[in-house]
Amino acid sequence: LAGLWADMNAGSAFSPVLRAPIPHFNGGLFADPSALPLTREQIDLLIDAARADWKEVEPAIFGTLLERALDPIERHKLGAHYTPRAYVERLVLPTVIEPLRADWANVQASAFQLDQDGKRDQAIDAVRAYHRQLCTVRVLDPACGSGNFLYVTLEHLKRLEGEVLAALGDLGFTQQGLELEGGTVSPEQMLGLETNPRAARIAETVLWIGYLQWHFRTFAKTPPREPLLKDAHNIANRDAVLAWDAIEYARDDQGRPITRWDGRTLKSHPVTGEPVPDEQARVPVELYQNPRPADWPQADFVVGNPPFIGASTMRRAFGDGYVEALRRAIPAVPESADYVMHWWHKAAERVRAGQLQRFGLITTNSLRQTFNRRVIAQQMAQKAPLSLAFAIPDHPWVDTADGAAVRIAMTVGQPGSGPGELRTVVAERLAHRGCPWRRAQPHWQLMRASWLGQALRAAFAL
Repeated sequence: LAGLWADMNAGSAFSPVLRAPIPHFNGGLFADPSALPLTREQIDLLIDAARADWKEVEPAIFGTLLERALDPIERHKLGAHYTPRAYVERLVLPTVIEPLRADWANVQASAFQLDQDGKRDQAIDAVRAYHRQLCTVRVLDPACGSGNFLYVTLEHLKRLEGEVLAALGDLGFTQQGLELEGGTVSPEQMLGLETNPRAARIAETVLWIGYLQWHFRTFAKTPPREPLLKDAHNIANRDAVLAWDAIEYARDDQGRPITRWDGRTLKSHPVTGEPVPDEQARVPVELYQNPRPADWPQADFVVGNPPFIGASTMRRAFGDGYVEALRRAIPAVPESADYVMHWWHKAAERVRAGQLQRFGLITTNSLRQTFNRRVIAQQMAQKAPLSLAFAIPDHPWVDTADGAAVRIAMTVGQPGSGPGELRTVVAERLAHRGCPWRRAQPHWQLMRASWLGQALRAAFAL
């Protein structure tokens, strides 16, 4: 395997391991060709897995696998929640796809009129200009996990691109002409920030699996251009809300490290027998040097599912040092606000500054409560205001790791004070009762209602 992976990384006309030609993969996935020592039983498991047909694997399953691989403490600290595809699409479509489709409808109408007027060359130029724009759209998930939001967004962008290419074909512009331009919607347009290094690497892989699946569904057996993978460094392994120069340890007057409970080690209470914090398990208190808001890469849209961590549990999850640094760096977010509101605040600031077209974020449904709503009200009250283009204030959720029921909210922000759409859950039912890995999967119906921005603000104030 080490030899095979080295050939896949560097590209080899002939692989002595497979005794066959092998394409050039690259992309960093096989940069380290070290093979783990496995037992006979583990090798047998790999052989069984290799017998399956992996061409049609759903890339989103990697999010579930990652979430279950984390221990409960780590999962809580990261706020890791796998987002089902139906939930992802419910937010991706109004955040990213609907604005792009609105632009595409205008281009189609213009191109049709130009073609009817005998100006086919101008019609082709208009559609090609939109295609070039589509190939430069950048979407950022600043808490990307294993990349499900980015993967689903990429898939919908490829569908839209297919419609654009079909329109060009109808106008007589051939696919060969587009290939000469070398432009296509690609995973490199999907940007992510993630604190878990394993999740960041999985996200890159998920994007390329989805892209290659699309290629072979579209072009059958025609191989894609090599290298098959590209290491574009579009998924960054770092904190999305706080940056710092260094971390030091707090010390008392005698120079001894100040410690705190590690937040995870428990012991049995001598009387009740209940698990309680073990105060003997200590870790140093951290001091963050030069804390400041983290920078985000330039993007046109932001969409994602930031960590579900309340204001009251932030210190237990991250420690006093991180929380104090966060308060100093971003004083505009109230201390009583949940952790996710730092994402909401930053995305809203970027939209109001004209650096983003839209953002869509999942939060817990406590978004409607006073301590979180103040962040929203502050952005809507500015001279250059923010409005909600889409909102679901109370939406069902099931944590796939333990089946816990959670209520969430979805919001999409846009610049200005334009109209928006409020959706309300009107019915829910439980299904998959016999499924061994989760208690229940909620299904629901959503009622649409067109509201002005003022009505949306009133709905969130209730």
